[in-house]
Amino acid sequence: MTLKIDRCSVPGGALATPWFVRQAHAAAGEAREKAVRLDIHIHLFGKGDGPSGCRLSPTITESPNFQILEKLLRLRERAKTVDEGYVLALAEHIQHSGLEKGLILAQDAVYDRRGEPDWARTPFYVPNDYLFQVVARYPEWMLPGVSINPDRKDALTELERCVEKGACALKIHPPIQGVDLADKKHIKFFQRCAALKAVVLVHTGHEHSSPIIDVGLANPRKLELALDHGCTVVACHCGTGRQGDYPDMLPDFVAMTRQYQNLWGDTSVLGGYKRSRDFLRLLADKPAWERLLHGSDFPFPAIPMAFAETIGTVEALRLQALPNLIQQDYALKEALGIGRASAERAARLLMHLRKE
Repeated sequence: MTLKIDRCSVPGGALATPWFVRQAHAAAGEAREKAVRLDIHIHLFGKGDGPSGCRLSPTITESPNFQILEKLLRLRERAKTVDEGYVLALAEHIQHSGLEKGLILAQDAVYDRRGEPDWARTPFYVPNDYLFQVVARYPEWMLPGVSINPDRKDALTELERCVEKGACALKIHPPIQGVDLADKKHIKFFQRCAALKAVVLVHTGHEHSSPIIDVGLANPRKLELALDHGCTVVACHCGTGRQGDYPDMLPDFVAMTRQYQNLWGDTSVLGGYKRSRDFLRLLADKPAWERLLHGSDFPFPAIPMAFAETIGTVEALRLQALPNLIQQDYALKEALGIGRASAERAARLLMHLRKE
């Protein structure tokens, strides 16, 4: 909003001040309404029962959690394949979430010492090309977040290719993919990520939804090599875990927010019951709070009732009844005082780097 001031329309100093205040508030409100809110952590999944190229291990597909999720999202009601049913569910939840954008994430494989895919040790896989196909169907709502395991022999080539195709970020999941991000052999990869302004999202903290290779690979301290070489890094989950998980990695993330200006954290999965304690610990630390980006970790649901003591039972019950999982997660974080600020911050980070 541009204010055009006619001096003759302002009768005097006594009346001018309230008029200016009203106009300034209106301008600020208009700017706030136009601010983009983004969910920086949304998963693309598939069983491979369509032409997606996706893979899910029997350990995952036969688990009770997967069966519940399949019914919750009505995957088999929506389409003939789980792959297509998930895409339709994903699009519906984003479009009716109240958020303007979502970063959709692929998932790379585990790689052996030769840099070749090790399918026997890969619990789930979502190809980058399939990600681009899905995002192209919903360009107004979705941004592509590819996945590139730096252990693959063509990691640099794949990075260049994906950025050329429009990727603004990439995801690495060290404990699942078995990659040590502190290994100096990855320096060239991180340097190229920094040069291309590709945001690097990395799983940190404990993992419970998929088989892991080494929990130690998820320590936030493993990010220092990438940070030292200029990467903008998002520590997904901020090194959190469930009560009783060992070691406690959250203090490492918090300490690193004081050390690195190019380090961020996301709030994905923190709205769940078992990480509620760590989420409240994180929100109590103001410098760390200011580095948080909004992420839902869809399709994994939030549990607003886990925060009833903090936001009140009535509000928690209201949020628990919301059927849209992305909207529910965002609304919970709004109730906790972090939602809008972190969602706008996430959008600014990605959009700014895309424009540079």
